[in-house]
Amino acid sequence: MPPRAKRIALTLSGALTAACVIMSAGAGPVEARASHQTAPAGITSVPLAQSEADMQKVVDWWTPDRLKHANGYAPRTAATSTATASPQATGTASASATPAASRSTGALTSGTGTTTTSLEGSIPPKTAAKVSKSKNVNLPPTVGKVFFRNGDAEYWCSASSVHSKYGNVVATAGHCAYDVKNEKPVQYWVFIPSYADGATPYGIYVGHTLHLNEKYAATGDYDYDYAFVTVHNGYRWDVDKDAKGQVKKDAKGQPVYKTVDTGRLENRVGGQGFAWNRGFTVAAYAFGYPAGQQPDGTRPYTGRTMESCATKATSKLAAPKWELDQGVLFKGCAFTAGASGGPWLIKYDNTRRIGYLNGVTSLTYTLAGDGRNDAISSPLFNTATYLVYSYAARQKTD
Repeated sequence: MPPRAKRIALTLSGALTAACVIMSAGAGPVEARASHQTAPAGITSVPLAQSEADMQKVVDWWTPDRLKHANGYAPRTAATSTATASPQATGTASASATPAASRSTGALTSGTGTTTTSLEGSIPPKTAAKVSKSKNVNLPPTVGKVFFRNGDAEYWCSASSVHSKYGNVVATAGHCAYDVKNEKPVQYWVFIPSYADGATPYGIYVGHTLHLNEKYAATGDYDYDYAFVTVHNGYRWDVDKDAKGQVKKDAKGQPVYKTVDTGRLENRVGGQGFAWNRGFTVAAYAFGYPAGQQPDGTRPYTGRTMESCATKATSKLAAPKWELDQGVLFKGCAFTAGASGGPWLIKYDNTRRIGYLNGVTSLTYTLAGDGRNDAISSPLFNTATYLVYSYAARQKTD
């Protein structure tokens, strides 16, 4: 039986019910098709909820009750498209699939002011001044869930805060924020760092602008399945009380909530560093929120808490059906739907819970053909990736 690969964004029916393989996303609060706008060549930037009115629509959508019930449904795997993967293949990217910028050897300036060469580089991580207690003990507080609406269905993916000039950038998979087929971003995109069993300890962050490699936006090429989203300052829902300290109730007797500003994302949870052009063989940790069932129908994960995998050495692979020529394979990880977009961290410090982002979970694989996932892959983080990240890292929101 040949190994299989599939997309792993997790869908929510009404809240959360089915795994997305090929998404058919709807428009965001503002109808927006891909455009370069003021972005440099090679980068597609798409508005999500930039105005105060659009942000409020997103806030109003993800009410405490909706988020709470979103985790109450058992996700299931929808009918999937599969792709034959060749972990031993060395796949070579064609000239047309490689932006000219990725072959540059000149000096580049990152959004954090660090000057480096495009051959290989890294942006250091940043820890938050104070991190609240969380159920995700010893796991990075930067990692969380992305919730969004796709047409008339809802989904979740995984993601992570990454260090930037304004402390407002989230890294995830491209298919967790953009529908290539319809050339539109998803709706109501929010990021909840350190999500655990319905808790939002550091707040909820509404997406402001989505930044993609233009090749992913145009063709869905999985060599470019990554995205960097700038977010607004966060908020949390608190129970509203009257002057006597009594909880306010609505006409149905349910508690009334109010939003409270939680500030800038990076100030709350820190931001992972960023590394590129490190090659196909690295030691790495992968984090995410898997919840979908395995191909054999078993369900080892719930999606309620963060999970992790570790490997001493990733490797190169190609999955032609997904136009993946420069893929990085992470064997021994049984992640399922919901883990898509989760970070791959190198040089990870378990004590400080920070490292360097060097990939995002994009596809899952059943290499042994026994009905259980046993590997995940990421696009190679190269200079083309760095240029998208660097541009996003210079964009101010609130």
